[in-house]
Amino acid sequence: MSKHKNLLARVLTSIFLIGALLVGMFMLPQWLWGLMLILPITMVAVEYSRLFGWDQKLRVGFLLTIVGLCLVPFLLFDQFNELVSVIGMVISWAAVLFWMLLVPFLIRYRFQTKNYICNAVIGILVIVPAWFGMVGLHTYPYALLGVLVGVWLVDIAGYFIGREFGKIKLLPSVSPGKTREGVLGGFVSVCVYGLGLSLAFEHVFTMAQWILFVIIVFAFTAIAVLGDLFESFLKRSSGVKDSGSILPGHGGMLDRVDSMTALLPFSFLVIQMFVS
Repeated sequence: MSKHKNLLARVLTSIFLIGALLVGMFMLPQWLWGLMLILPITMVAVEYSRLFGWDQKLRVGFLLTIVGLCLVPFLLFDQFNELVSVIGMVISWAAVLFWMLLVPFLIRYRFQTKNYICNAVIGILVIVPAWFGMVGLHTYPYALLGVLVGVWLVDIAGYFIGREFGKIKLLPSVSPGKTREGVLGGFVSVCVYGLGLSLAFEHVFTMAQWILFVIIVFAFTAIAVLGDLFESFLKRSSGVKDSGSILPGHGGMLDRVDSMTALLPFSFLVIQMFVS
């Protein structure tokens, strides 16, 4: 009975979150969408700060820094869109370099530190670029929806394919349930998803476009997995199973957006490159 209740809670929570996302992406102006996203970003920041056992003063300082950085575009309200785009580009590049160069090192060598400044900077690079990515991509709501669906496909396909066919553990000391077969399943699912979209819009890829597409999907999948692994690494280092319990059936907000925090800056840069 408890399993059925948990499943029902997960489903209802997912329906509510997806509904809120769709309304925000397609019906709200960009500035109001950004303001709405301050709440989940705040929740993620609170959960992140708890992983390190910071006292109240340090947690409040970190939280105010995160919210303050996200509120910067509101200071010049008549230039909100331009500020989100410009700041988003700069901070997204910093985040992509962080995810691709530093995070694998941190996970590989199990790097841990009690230094507040170091962990706070990492938290900023994890959380703030995700807000700018979500707000910046509001200009292209269908592209943003496509990115979110891709993230969900990587997670869902990775889970089910890994459970059914997974034999080789990816990094058991960090995430015991994640397998190489599951990661491959996520990659293939996003490839099929992209192919389906191209056929739906009657766009035939050239050979060069196919090569670029596969490279982007490979990077997309790899960064999504990095986001998942990094959050698992942080939780395991802190000795907790979930980052929180605010979402019924799902755990914490950070548990639900781990891959998104890594992928949104990357997706923002890629989409900007193709539309500009």
